[in-house]
Amino acid sequence: MRQVIIDTNFWLLPFEKKVDIFKQIDMLLDEPYTVVVPQAVLDELEGMSHGRLKRAVPSRRAISIIRAKAGKKEGVPPWVEIDPQKGKADGVIITVALQRGAYVATNDFELRKRLGQKGVKCITLRDNHKVDFA
Repeated sequence: MRQVIIDTNFWLLPFEKKVDIFKQIDMLLDEPYTVVVPQAVLDELEGMSHGRLKRAVPSRRAISIIRAKAGKKEGVPPWVEIDPQKGKADGVIITVALQRGAYVATNDFELRKRLGQKGVKCITLRDNHKVDFA
């Protein structure tokens, strides 16, 4: 089954841009997939979820979705798997993507560039409403 690593900024899209990332990825891939969330991404979301920062509420909502779907392999995919690797999120995402042969969903230009140099396919937001391959 295909695996898709979702970066921190991509988890915020449903709340900041009203984009249903799962529906969009479903249409793009047209095959079942598992979402992989490196612990480093979860840690970033946790760090952003405190206080009154602009991204605090969206971060808390993203964490709720991740925890609700994590470890459940029942019902309709996508399922969420938390990868235990910690460290700086971008470095961990690259490592996990290479280890698993996964796609990466991110809007981070520099991360997409680094992943592209290593042959990893990236999914990004286009025109503020549709996801596509970078």
